[in-house]
Amino acid sequence: MRTLLLSSMLLLVIPCRVPAQWTFLDLPVESQQAQVMQRVGTTDISVTYSRPAVKGRTIWGTTVPYDRIWRAGANENTVITLSSDVTVEGQTLKAGTYGLHMIPTTSTWTIIFSTDHHSWGSFFHKPENDALRITVTPRPCPMTEHLSYTFDALTSSSAEMRLRWETLEIPVRIGVDVHAVVLARMEDQLKGLSAFSWEPWYEAARYCHDEGIGADKVMAWIDRSIALRPNFENQALKADLLDAAGGSTEAATLRRNMLEVATNGELNRHGYTLLQSGKHAEAVQAFELNAKRHPKDPNVFDSLGEGYMTVGNTNAAIKAFKKSLSMDPPEGVRANSIACLKKLGVDTSTTAKKNEPPAAAKGQQLRSCSSIQHPHESPDLLLNGDDLL
Repeated sequence: MRTLLLSSMLLLVIPCRVPAQWTFLDLPVESQQAQVMQRVGTTDISVTYSRPAVKGRTIWGTTVPYDRIWRAGANENTVITLSSDVTVEGQTLKAGTYGLHMIPTTSTWTIIFSTDHHSWGSFFHKPENDALRITVTPRPCPMTEHLSYTFDALTSSSAEMRLRWETLEIPVRIGVDVHAVVLARMEDQLKGLSAFSWEPWYEAARYCHDEGIGADKVMAWIDRSIALRPNFENQALKADLLDAAGGSTEAATLRRNMLEVATNGELNRHGYTLLQSGKHAEAVQAFELNAKRHPKDPNVFDSLGEGYMTVGNTNAAIKAFKKSLSMDPPEGVRANSIACLKKLGVDTSTTAKKNEPPAAAKGQQLRSCSSIQHPHESPDLLLNGDDLL
């Protein structure tokens, strides 16, 4: 008995080499773990996997046999997590976490999404746990030493998940019904603390209006926003909604009331919104009203000049830009007015400040006169106190 005990103790202390992929402690392993994530709309798709290397081997048909289930990586299950329902090659797959397996063949491959995602490799895979099976066709790719997953061929509502290893890639198209996901998520969020602020109701209504969805909800949402705090933004959106619903008279009355109480910044943003919506004449009217109300603000004349440029009123545009420059405007406003005048063929050599670098030298700080931008994207519009809303 004493001899047996001593022998057992010696076995415990004699060092032995543990295979790199089978450590009980958190030690470095040969096929290192990686994770890749892609957002499509508001849906997050992530893949957690281990990355074996080719190391001079023939992978397909040898290291990874054909016609046998494979873990699509190394070590534990390769795991894919979906934050909302998706389609995989056109077939529905519910939100959740799945073990990802593949069956390689010399032609098409079977891709398996299993509800069992805690197992080691594919050794314990059971077909009854499969949530979805689809088939795809692999294609050649440049030599890839370490197995990798990427998301490519992105669109606003889909991405192609690609497994690459050796000289083969396996593409899997994942699609998202973005509007349905966003709409459901917004409705859920509007049941929480967000329901007590005007902004979330406005944002929900704005998204639906811009995307042409949720027609049965959008008016109630904007009314809720206005009830919490009436302001220029939510009333302007309601006017647009009324227009779309055929209530032009009510919309016109609402807009008149809005414009009467609009601040400098609100009216300026409204003008740019109208420009981007193609309502150029109305945009010029908004800029003209702002210039009349704030005759000492060089920025409003710079914006007015851009409005006139858009409708082709060159003489009025030149006059507005020169008016802005005569008021010693902030650097960003000055540079934009000069750039616009140059575009209109006006000699601006006498308008630059002494020792001031040309507008091109400050390009990263300025908006471009070559295209009308939304004021939220224009740094110079934040230089006036009235614009800091």
